[in-house]
Amino acid sequence: MARDFPSGSSAAHPDWPDAVFNVSGLFVYEPLVLGFMKLCETAFDWRAPVEAMHGAPAVLWNGGRVSPFPLRVEQWHAEINALYARKVGCFLTFTNHLLEQADLADPHSNALLDVIAQRPDINGVIVASDLLSEYIARRYPALRQVASITKVAIEGGNGNAAYYRRLGERFWRYVVHPDDCHNPELLEQLDRDKAEIIVNENCLRGCAVRARHYDYIARAQRTQQPHVVSAGISATSAPAGIQTAAVAQQVEQSLPECPSIPLTRQIARRRRNCNFTAAEFKAVYDMGFRHFKLQGRRDTVYSFAYDLTRYLLEPDFAAPLIFKTLCSLIRLS
Repeated sequence: MARDFPSGSSAAHPDWPDAVFNVSGLFVYEPLVLGFMKLCETAFDWRAPVEAMHGAPAVLWNGGRVSPFPLRVEQWHAEINALYARKVGCFLTFTNHLLEQADLADPHSNALLDVIAQRPDINGVIVASDLLSEYIARRYPALRQVASITKVAIEGGNGNAAYYRRLGERFWRYVVHPDDCHNPELLEQLDRDKAEIIVNENCLRGCAVRARHYDYIARAQRTQQPHVVSAGISATSAPAGIQTAAVAQQVEQSLPECPSIPLTRQIARRRRNCNFTAAEFKAVYDMGFRHFKLQGRRDTVYSFAYDLTRYLLEPDFAAPLIFKTLCSLIRLS
């Protein structure tokens, strides 16, 4: 059948055609990401450069965001297999930095880890706790580990090239602090193969409460018991307050000094957040960086779809076409 719109590799963003992405939303937005990839293949004969998805349900080791989603074991296996079929890996956000020795025995977190470890060629974990990192390395030495933004923030490593070099010696990759992603002098000193650049971080630049916010979220995560739905693992009820997305959002907005959440606070202050403009993305790409990260597991579905299309696709034709198609599918679901 003849086509009268661009096909083939023209769907790739022309300013960063070789960029690859670790996309948020594991256990949340897998159907949307898989649908996005299928649309790109159908319309353009082109595979979207999604290397992996990252996230975690409401288990003890989760961090960075309070997850309101239960661990549905049977559904989780099906979703992971669907990602494997598209050659997309899974990275668990095991970034709770306040874990203690006894927490390493958590059965639900270990159950997730055991499955992910079966595919060390494409899967991994994102960590902030050295205690957990060493535990995982002992159990599964071949499993990839990524040092989290949380780790960099709580250890005060941002702005320090020597700190990043030490992370590069210990970890498969590290996620660069969002402030540092806008610091070209520092970026020039980083290992292009090790650094992962986040392009759509919603926090304000130079946020003074980032580390405290991560600490608050980690403590909130520790107060809940995992809500598990499975025939094989007994379910426990989360304490009242952390079972819905609305309440989890309330937890994340509870730090009074936070200037970034909700986004209306940023608008009132007229301050830039850490989202990359196209020019900023191209500048970092032209420096030789190829590994990029999209956050968004707590974003609305439309915001998530917007970032997915605007950063991965050619902006004039492919991005609006796929974005509008995704939105129509979302409304129908």
